[in-house]
Amino acid sequence: MELSVLENGVAVLTMSFGPKGGNLFCPSLIAELDKIVTAIESDARVSALVITGKGKYFSNGLNTKWLQKNVIWAPAMVVASYRLFARIIALGVPTIAAINGYAVGAGFFLALCCDHRIMVKGNASTANKTSQADCFLCLPELDLKMPLSPGYTAIAKCKLPKHALRTTVLTAKRWTPMEALSWGIIDRIVSSKDLLPTCVAFGYELAGGGRVERKRNVYSMLKREIYSECYGSLTSWFAMPRMVATLGSLAVHGMFLPKKVKSRHYKKNAALRSKL
Repeated sequence: MELSVLENGVAVLTMSFGPKGGNLFCPSLIAELDKIVTAIESDARVSALVITGKGKYFSNGLNTKWLQKNVIWAPAMVVASYRLFARIIALGVPTIAAINGYAVGAGFFLALCCDHRIMVKGNASTANKTSQADCFLCLPELDLKMPLSPGYTAIAKCKLPKHALRTTVLTAKRWTPMEALSWGIIDRIVSSKDLLPTCVAFGYELAGGGRVERKRNVYSMLKREIYSECYGSLTSWFAMPRMVATLGSLAVHGMFLPKKVKSRHYKKNAALRSKL
């Protein structure tokens, strides 16, 4: 993780977490991002925030291997991500997702929680071939045979255009940059070399361009108001029991279990599953 504050007041957070730099969401990543949000909130110099990744990943989503090994802690981790996303949604400065590559699952939600999204063009030869695209946006829950958790559902309903919500969630579509732009999921497409300069300049303009001083508390309040339903779902005290119920149902159906024990688990719980 690297956080730098430029002279114009725009902070740039570059994520590079994990051995392959996939920025997979796990307790350690969430804790790191939470600390960075706290640092931004306490730094009066910061007038806007740009979030990006390194290499081919913006973020490749939840660390499903961690979830399989730590089933009992999975609800707490997901709820911790809710709290983090709520803080980003209500942050008192403009936020821009500089999507440099794959944004999948929780990585896509992180981008959606930002106020604006700017994405790289990707490889021109594969830009319209989803299966070969070198950067895309995707909610893969359908393919993973698991539902969206309540908080993530609230983000999708709040931040995705209505006409894109059904296709995104119910087909697990991989949105190429051009498709995402035409469907209103992102705001702009730029070349890889122009991604950060464009986002930094845009952040500076959103912050008033040196002409107007934005009040953080007012900016945060306005965002909490226009995204009230989503923010409320992410911060609700009821988030934890809802997550326990959701993941408990998945466990009954064999989710998050190693492949070696899945078949035995299915036979043992056949009667219970039939009642659900």
